[in-house]
Amino acid sequence: MGAVSARLRWLLAVVPVFPPLYLAAFAALRFWRALGPLARSAVGVYLATQLAAALLSPSPLVSLPLALVRGLFVVALLLAGVYLREPRRLVYLLAGLVVVYLLAFWTSHQAFGELWWQRRLVHPYYTTVSIGLSGAVGALLALEWRGPWWLRLPVGLLALAALAFSGSRGAMAVLVVGVLAAAAVRDRRYLWGLGAAGGVLAGGYVLLASGERISALTRLFSLNPNGRDVIWQRAVLAFQAHPWGGVGPYQLGPWLVDLYRKGCHVWQGAAALGLGCPSWLEPFYGAWLIAHNLLLHALGETGVVGTLGFLVLLALVGYAAVRSREPFLVAVFFGYLVMSLVDNPMAVPSLHLAEVFWVAGGMALAKSGLAVALEQGRPVDVDQLGPDAL
Repeated sequence: MGAVSARLRWLLAVVPVFPPLYLAAFAALRFWRALGPLARSAVGVYLATQLAAALLSPSPLVSLPLALVRGLFVVALLLAGVYLREPRRLVYLLAGLVVVYLLAFWTSHQAFGELWWQRRLVHPYYTTVSIGLSGAVGALLALEWRGPWWLRLPVGLLALAALAFSGSRGAMAVLVVGVLAAAAVRDRRYLWGLGAAGGVLAGGYVLLASGERISALTRLFSLNPNGRDVIWQRAVLAFQAHPWGGVGPYQLGPWLVDLYRKGCHVWQGAAALGLGCPSWLEPFYGAWLIAHNLLLHALGETGVVGTLGFLVLLALVGYAAVRSREPFLVAVFFGYLVMSLVDNPMAVPSLHLAEVFWVAGGMALAKSGLAVALEQGRPVDVDQLGPDAL
């Protein structure tokens, strides 16, 4: 693996703590010509269908620029992954993720006192589900990391603790399905992650059986949809009202009445500390609301036209991940895919680490030969390299 510049190492380390830094990926758009013919066609179909769906939405003047920016952001993240290429380079994210975990535990203690461990973790700006997913991704990165065991072990255990106390069943599925998929393609070392997840679940079951009231663990063992069935129905109604182009990007919130009527609740951890949602966010908070199902959310926002294009791009990333036979990339793809049944972890921008999914997808394109590796960080034109470049 080639060396990574100090600036890039710092960027990767800090970005989980300050997610707007993901916007630096837009600089990777200059690598567009590094995509091979198949990848370029799929990305083109994705962008075209997103814009077409926006034109068919009820508010095309609002939807069109939103669709363009979001579409380009997804493509930029993919190209950033092509540039990074090696999955192990994402290990630098662990530095920022450790800060996220510690801040979540501190915030929970400040909000709930000595009995904080009986409640689900909160964070000043991450959602509880985001904390869980960050724990799952951190555990996978700890397995990918080739560093000294005395560093990997505490980081991995801290990630597992954040995952357990988040009470996120979807995030737990990311870890379990991810390590199984990674072990299936090549690296059985990932089965340590399965053992760790099993240990967390077994320990949680013993605690609950002993009479301990721990809401995070209770949720992990619950099959209650927690209102998701109602939200899914609302998303279906939005799709039925606008089947071809959907209601528009980031405009599904008002249709999810049961969530929307609760008011601005973006900053869950801040609310637990007694801080209110900033008043200037009130008109926009609906953009953060999701249908808790990837397909239903896509249909509600972009209709049949946009969803078909999104599925084309998703199929490309899945094909590249499997073809790359890189355990971390396979784990991320299938783990996120399973979580998408009950959440929307691929929507950007996000605090759900959706950006990590698309960057990993770009790495898969490079590792599978569907894009050119950019070791020198310079623009490359696949068409000028000849048929053997890919």
